[in-house]
Amino acid sequence: MKINKSDLNSYLENGFLVQPNLISLEEIQRLVDCLNDFSKTPKPGHVLENEGKIYRAFHGCHLYDDTYNALIRKPELLGPARQILNDDVYIHQLKVNLKQAFSGELWPWHQDYIYWRNEDKVPTNAIVSVMIFLDDITEFNGPLYFIPGSHQAGCIDSDKAIDAPEGWEGNVSSSLTYQVSESQITSLVDKGGLFSAIGKKGTAVWFDGNLVHASPQNISPFQRRIAILTYNAVSNVPLDAHIDRRPAFLNGRDRQPLVEFDLATSV
Repeated sequence: MKINKSDLNSYLENGFLVQPNLISLEEIQRLVDCLNDFSKTPKPGHVLENEGKIYRAFHGCHLYDDTYNALIRKPELLGPARQILNDDVYIHQLKVNLKQAFSGELWPWHQDYIYWRNEDKVPTNAIVSVMIFLDDITEFNGPLYFIPGSHQAGCIDSDKAIDAPEGWEGNVSSSLTYQVSESQITSLVDKGGLFSAIGKKGTAVWFDGNLVHASPQNISPFQRRIAILTYNAVSNVPLDAHIDRRPAFLNGRDRQPLVEFDLATSV
């Protein structure tokens, strides 16, 4: 599967592309069913919200679960990832971000590539993420906000947030290590506006590693779960100067090119 020329140009200009109904509802349900098991079996990549009672994210699910391992190999995902990056790809990172009803915490304004550059030594932004909606995402349950075109500013250097936890935990908490300042956000929004990534479950949203984004707290009675797969070009593997800084569920160690496997035929 490939992205048509018009959609690819839109992605390059805006830094993101929305594809409704890319993943079937049956496949989405299988992915959701796994989350109950994840909640019962804590693993190193499972992260709690600040109050320590509910899960914020499950990282590295493809490393221990067959359903998520099949997801990263879907032709509908591998094709566009290769097309965008013009190369074979591997999974640098996979996570399921959870925003529980009434209590899911925010994600501050940030870019993703600065983490991969600073923490993992990924040399260039030849890396792309795709967000899969596991629930219907509305304006009420904490959707991602994008600033269209903000990826064109490149990687925005910033000091580490003074309230961010030490170590890799600061990369996944509500007090993120690297944040984009309010003045920079104002300037970028003045230029590009805002976009709220909403849609039905099964929607896929591709976005550039330098696209500035955030999401608000979920105070609605509706949960919001999304899987985010980050594909890196095999020619862009980390330099590994600090490979031990972040564990394998944040900095993927298997950098062999992925081959297709259709989740729809895996049961």
